[in-house]
Amino acid sequence: MKNHNFLELWGNKNREMKNTLTMIFWIAFCVNLSAQEWVTLNNSSVTARHHPVTFTLDNTVYLISGSTAQSHPQGTSDFFMYDADNDDWIQLDDFPGGPRTYAYAATYDGKAYFGLGSNDFDTFLSDLWKYDPQTGEWTELASCPCGGRAHPAFVQHNGKIFMGLGQNPFDRNDWWEYDIASDSWTERPSLPGPPRHHPFHFQAGDYVYAGFGHSGSSYYDDWYRYDPVNHEWEEMNPHPAGPRVAGQEFSYGGYGFVISGDGNNHLNLADGEFWKYDHHEDEWERLPDHPGNAPDGRVGRWAPGAFVLDGYAYFFGGVNRSAGILYGDLHKFNLEEVVSSTEEPVAIESNITIYPNPASDVVNFSEEIFQNGPIDIKITNISGQIVLSGEQVSNTLPVSHWPNGLYSLSAKDSKGNVYTGSFIVGN
Repeated sequence: MKNHNFLELWGNKNREMKNTLTMIFWIAFCVNLSAQEWVTLNNSSVTARHHPVTFTLDNTVYLISGSTAQSHPQGTSDFFMYDADNDDWIQLDDFPGGPRTYAYAATYDGKAYFGLGSNDFDTFLSDLWKYDPQTGEWTELASCPCGGRAHPAFVQHNGKIFMGLGQNPFDRNDWWEYDIASDSWTERPSLPGPPRHHPFHFQAGDYVYAGFGHSGSSYYDDWYRYDPVNHEWEEMNPHPAGPRVAGQEFSYGGYGFVISGDGNNHLNLADGEFWKYDHHEDEWERLPDHPGNAPDGRVGRWAPGAFVLDGYAYFFGGVNRSAGILYGDLHKFNLEEVVSSTEEPVAIESNITIYPNPASDVVNFSEEIFQNGPIDIKITNISGQIVLSGEQVSNTLPVSHWPNGLYSLSAKDSKGNVYTGSFIVGN
């Protein structure tokens, strides 16, 4: 229905009060729907591409690599920064690790970690690089001993990067943990499902999630949760709409999100699907479709990019392979409309995960407590004396200079949620 139908009802003074109240309800409903819409931005100055890698550092978005019409299958090494005020991209110095596509990135403690992928149909990369936005410098880190691969899962959680699955050229279901502090890799239990590439993956709560994807003509809708503390996998509910391949994913506000991609038979989805995953309930909720036009009428895109900035999800690029169209358009969606409740928020009190415990050099806090921004923290010793208080923006706290003993921690986020825990300094 259109709004003017309800306005005509409003103008009919002979309607009963029941109809008037109904009309008010529907106007409010339509206003709410209009708020949950995608906004199309200016045509991007970044060359149209699929498999762009995007990440956000210090409220600034970066875009790197991917495949353009001119670069496929080698990929690119170009590197951009998004100017949100002017809705434009600024080109930076090329990535020094060489052209590539089918790669991934994650962020931690103000740095980006980027690598893997391929630079030809049969050349697979295993390297890993760190980008420091303060200096603009790239540093090469330890390569994965697992061998190179394209289209893997790649998720940062609590100072570790979890990487696995993918293709090199055979599909894989292995799983690896990269420890950022020690620059080292450890193999972990494999995904219990079939080998695959182009999975979906993100972090939510204290877990890492991965699944979907495909292997040859087999397409998957299975979904798994990985416990990074106990190194165990658990199968969750499958995707409610069936197999999904090669879209994009991100985390925000304690939820996971997946957008666009292909379905069964590697065919572009008919609609620009956008889904939210509630890890507490193990449930998927469909959100407003992303926009787009295609000659074949199939709006879904293979291998787009997505990022989050100032509470908005941004959607960029991708390809409609059947129609032969590469995209370079940019759209945004207000995530606060779908992560905020219409009810008054209820503050929670819960325990915080602190590790290692005991600690000698640093302690780490579960990143979930930072989902609403910086936290106010207070730490007391066994005598009740305050040893640290104030705003904490990082989940890592140096304690090498602290006296040995037991410490109690309390933290409060911007929404009033309170977290408590304790830890020991010393062996």
